[in-house]
Amino acid sequence: PPHSQSLADEGAAIISFKLVRGGEFQEKGITEILTTPTRPEDPRCSGTRTLSDNLSDLRAQVAANVHGARLVSELIAEYSLDYVQAYMRFIQENAEVAVRDMLRQFVKSKGKTKTKAIEYMDDGTPIQVTISIDPES
Repeated sequence: PPHSQSLADEGAAIISFKLVRGGEFQEKGITEILTTPTRPEDPRCSGTRTLSDNLSDLRAQVAANVHGARLVSELIAEYSLDYVQAYMRFIQENAEVAVRDMLRQFVKSKGKTKTKAIEYMDDGTPIQVTISIDPES
């Protein structure tokens, strides 16, 4: 929220929680975590603004992960683990080359090896990043 002054104001900070156990979504446990005040001195400050939305989002994420795992298992069954892992490495290596090429092109088109960007949070606090690019690597 825009009035946040600490991480506790932002919502739940979950260190570890098994969201799905034995194939079952642990709604009671996650609800307890999300509705427990994150700051004992302010019981209005819980880990959720809209519990039903959070639960729906979490269920959708679990379903997407289950579907993705099923698809990867099907690929492995059809092509073998070694083959799938080799293609995964190829995709990662190809992505690295694409990003490096894009950064080299940036240096070439802008004529500089350093750039920075700044954005501002709701309260005006700046978030800044500086990127230095070595066009040789």
